[in-house]
This record gives sequence, structure tokens and C-alpha cells, in this order.
Amino acid sequence: MADDWSKEWKASSDPQKQRKYRRNAPYHIRKKFLSAHLADHVAEIFGTTSLPVREGDRAEVMRGDWAGMEGTIDRIDYSDYSVYISGIERERVDTSDAKIALDPSNLKLTKLNVDDDQRTEKFNISEQEKAEIEATGEEEAGDTDEQDTEDGVDETDEETDDDTEEQTDTDEETEGEN
Repeated sequence: MADDWSKEWKASSDPQKQRKYRRNAPYHIRKKFLSAHLADHVAEIFGTTSLPVREGDRAEVMRGDWAGMEGTIDRIDYSDYSVYISGIERERVDTSDAKIALDPSNLKLTKLNVDDDQRTEKFNISEQEKAEIEATGEEEAGDTDEQDTEDGVDETDEETDDDTEEQTDTDEETEGEN
């Protein structure tokens, strides 16, 4: 097996060769490996089901521990084939926050960064379609935020009521013992 990456390489069922192909791939090929699925409304406009991720795209996590969470892509690591999304963090032992590396195949792009001229020229996206993409993404983001806020308020109120009842029961028991 040769040490260099080869564009003539077609396919192999050998996992070792597949890993070698990805590990030694040049930057322009690695970029295509970092593709994610598109939401239905975006896929209609672009006429494709997946695109390479870009910083500034809004993505929703579809699988894994962070499924259902959504945020903006902050950083893309081409060497590790991972994506970092704002708002998806884990607390370290020293109480600082660490961003979580996600595989782009587990993401769905809900709003694209249409400021990139190369991306819009490739798919012949008009100014009207750009505005439509931006508007659709803002509506969905607003709906998600409102739902999270409403759910959070309801749960907090219920927990507070339960805590108050438990505290009252404990106080009555303590008074009876004295």
C-alpha cells in the first residue's frame, strides 16, 4: 500500500484503506467529507440534500447526547473532521466550559450563511431566495427559543411548588417532635 494519497483510488472494503484515504486526503477533499444534511425548506431552494458546512451556518444536532439542540457553527476542524457549535458545551472539572466536537453527519443545517458569494453563485441563488432563506431560518429560530422559554417557566414553577409542599410537611413534623 502506497504512502501517498491517490485520486485514482476508487473504493475498498478494507477499513484500513478507507481510514488511510481520509487521513491522507488533501484539504479540498477533506472539505467535502465535512458535509451535513439540509433541512427540507433549504433543500428545496438549493436543489440538493447536503452541503459542506461553513462557519455561520445554523445547525441542529440530530443524533447523540446533544440531539435536539441547535446553534451556529463557530469552528470547523478539518484535521479531526469535527464541527463546534455555539451553545453546546460541557462543564470541565475546573468549572470552565469546553466546546463539544460533533460529527457533521449527525447535523442538519437549518439556515445557511448566504453571505458567501461562491456558495450562492454555484447554486444560482437570487437575492429574493437569499432573503427567503434568512427569513425562514429566523422564524424557526424564534419558534424554538419561545418554546424553550415557555417549557422552562412551567417546569420551574412546578418544581418550586413541590419544594414548598415538602418544606411545609417537614416543618410540621419538626414542630410535632418538639
